[in-house]
Amino acid sequence: MNTKNNRLIRETDEKIIRTVYRMMTEDHRPVGKITVREICEEAEIHRSTFYAHYRDVYELVEKAEKAMSRQLTEAFFRKLDEKASARDCFTEIFAFIRDHRDFYLYYLAESGSRGVLQLAWETVRERYAGAAVGPERFGVRSEEEMEYHGAFFLTGMTTVVRMWLRNGCREEPAALYDLIRRQGTVQEAMIAW
Repeated sequence: MNTKNNRLIRETDEKIIRTVYRMMTEDHRPVGKITVREICEEAEIHRSTFYAHYRDVYELVEKAEKAMSRQLTEAFFRKLDEKASARDCFTEIFAFIRDHRDFYLYYLAESGSRGVLQLAWETVRERYAGAAVGPERFGVRSEEEMEYHGAFFLTGMTTVVRMWLRNGCREEPAALYDLIRRQGTVQEAMIAW
């Protein structure tokens, strides 16, 4: 195996991703407004090099999204495997998001996407699909009802994270967890009102 060529391929791939990331986060350009020509000029590569790595800009962004999702879920699972509390697990997630805020600010703003959090949620669900934990564990009557609650949680979580990022991550990750944990009580009081 030619390790020099593998290293060069990896470095070129990273250069392409960094270029698009910069365009998205610093220039605030939506994916649809970034051209392969601009990427190649800024990264100082040939178009054929870009196409050797990616079909188009959307595939590149999808790959970056999946890489971020993988890192996010790995951080979460590391905490779970350590038998950490829910607070510690979510604090780890929020700290990761804060540490990569430029990416998340852009990605969660782009057309209302829940992309990375959606992928992370699906990964968590896949990992525990075989577990002997049914919906009744959460006070839910059926898998279908659990789907509703999962969608509500994911959408709410995404919106809270989006607001937190826009506000400059003023709250510490643990404080954000505490806010989310109290949502059930707040929602119940709002509905009863």
